[in-house]
Amino acid sequence: ILITISAIVFGGEFLSAPVFRFIAETRIREMFTAFALLIVIAIAVLMQAVGLSPALGTFLAGMVLAESEFRHELEADIEPFKGLLLGLFFITVGASIDIPLFLQQPLLILGAVFALIVIKLLVLLLLAKLFNMAFQQGTLFAVALAQGGEFGFLLIVTAAPYGIFPGEVANLLSLSIALSMLVSPLMLFAHERFMSRPGQDCGGPEDDVFEEDAPVIVAGYGRFGQIAGRLLAAQGFELTILDHSPSQIELLRRYGSRVFYGDPSRMELLEAAGAKEAKLLIVAVDEPDKTLDIIDTAQKHFPHLKILARAIDRRHTYELMKRDIAVIQRETFHSALNLGVDALKLLGIEERRANKAGKLFAEYDQQSLSVLADLWGDDHSYGVAVRQRTEDLKHVLNADQEEWDTEEAIQD
Repeated sequence: ILITISAIVFGGEFLSAPVFRFIAETRIREMFTAFALLIVIAIAVLMQAVGLSPALGTFLAGMVLAESEFRHELEADIEPFKGLLLGLFFITVGASIDIPLFLQQPLLILGAVFALIVIKLLVLLLLAKLFNMAFQQGTLFAVALAQGGEFGFLLIVTAAPYGIFPGEVANLLSLSIALSMLVSPLMLFAHERFMSRPGQDCGGPEDDVFEEDAPVIVAGYGRFGQIAGRLLAAQGFELTILDHSPSQIELLRRYGSRVFYGDPSRMELLEAAGAKEAKLLIVAVDEPDKTLDIIDTAQKHFPHLKILARAIDRRHTYELMKRDIAVIQRETFHSALNLGVDALKLLGIEERRANKAGKLFAEYDQQSLSVLADLWGDDHSYGVAVRQRTEDLKHVLNADQEEWDTEEAIQD
């Protein structure tokens, strides 16, 4: 049994990750979910083969998958089933309550529930103290976990076939755990009622050992996202990076970056990455349609996020402008403009004059975006407007050239 459990943990740590990376490269989401389910079923069957409960096997499988670098994508994949399975679990718990046993020995069972909650509460408060949690956080931590949990049922199911305790004791323990779970919401309500009163001292910031979630989420960490991300990181801002390239994730993890695999256009993944607490979302993926999907999801579910996006081309820029996000940056515009300014210098134009020409061009092009965005989709009107704006730009630059020549003539 020990060898089997060790092999499961070892395999989950070192063998499943390369397979997940290979599957992730295919970009087939169904294969990703199917392989995760295969791991769960295989481990459950393996545990049953060595004489243990398949429920213990699924518990170990969950631990293995929870340690995977792909855990957030897996969590998003199983999100549609989570509510259904939790409901089924609690229905099973409710159906397993032995009402006649409770009526026969109410004091014993209530005493067992009380003892379970009090002992766990004291242990958890001690742990909160050892880990220097603030008082209010420590009490919430203890109250939230003081009840019995799913693992208690798992232990009972695993131990009963070996005769560790009689069936009547197993029923009593199951009933006590179920009733403690029933009491848990009432304990949380009491904590909120009495521990969150206005003006109550909750401890200073120096007592809070929980780190705040990263204020910036970067979706896509390729050649564009890296530059923005490195600048923010150099200024001391924590980043959460989302990327769909397993090789890129593996590379970033070597340098200690907080990075997760997954599709940032999925609400569940953004939520797991901390979008509820984050301040900025930088969308730097290289697929225009995917960028729009991410922005639409973020604006729908996390409207407080300020969104900065990478625009691939002019059409993409128009689509982003319709979404009224905080910042739009065209990926090649400034580098191409700087190259054009350098070309003017090599052609003999003075540096100040070349820089001013580049600045005028950038300002006029930005104004043109606002004008042309409204006409995008009407090919005729858009074409006429583009030709007109091109002619206007020539006039602006020629006027600046004449003004420059006049100033030089006066100086001479």
